[in-house]
Amino acid sequence: MTAFFSDLDRTLIFSHRVELPGEKLPVELLEGRVQSYMTRRTLAYLQGASWLRLIPVTMRSLEQYQRISVFQTLLPCRYALLCNGGVLLANGEADPVWLRETRRLAAPELEELERAVTVFRSLTDTVRTPADLMAYALCSDPEKVVETLRGAVNGRLLAVRADKGKVYCLPRSIHKGSALRRFRKRFAVDTAIAAGDSVFDIPMLNAADFAIAPQSIAAESLCARTIAAAGGGTFSDEICDALEALRL
Repeated sequence: MTAFFSDLDRTLIFSHRVELPGEKLPVELLEGRVQSYMTRRTLAYLQGASWLRLIPVTMRSLEQYQRISVFQTLLPCRYALLCNGGVLLANGEADPVWLRETRRLAAPELEELERAVTVFRSLTDTVRTPADLMAYALCSDPEKVVETLRGAVNGRLLAVRADKGKVYCLPRSIHKGSALRRFRKRFAVDTAIAAGDSVFDIPMLNAADFAIAPQSIAAESLCARTIAAAGGGTFSDEICDALEALRL
């Protein structure tokens, strides 16, 4: 099996705030309002790529992932890796065996995360803790929150990072790279292709046989076969070009 492990936001789907050239399809609604789009070219390519099994890999929680209708309808995915890889979704349900293994592998980090959440909540209003495997919050001053939180937690166990106004507190053993390796072992993946756009995706890119990334992070990938997107078009469409080149 050839599996395509792909990040979602800013990789396969794009916020309604992003200007996308060409035709696009609304793929995520929240309270009746469009939140995200996918280009029609990307959708058409992935629908026709029978040689690939698409595995969405995302920081999103189950609730947030389920808002993206395209992966239940036009582009159904049997499996998805959520909460930075800590949760395996199989046929729409969280796999209990995978979750137990995640908690076992990350036990020391998760204990530290409980303490970190208390500190986190003293710094900002709404801290979310999907599946109790991570914590994040939208912050008005993310740099200050990151600095304070890093000073209060065990950095050997937890990583604290800011991205697009959000601050994340993440167990170091729960990441997209370890999820790819676990999935590969469990489901006998022959070839793993990964795509992502941010530092959160680098462990996944490093763990893959082939990695597809924008120029901004391609140099940080340790995967020997990293394909840097040209940057002249929408990233998801450039991913499709790279996938087609790999198929040929």
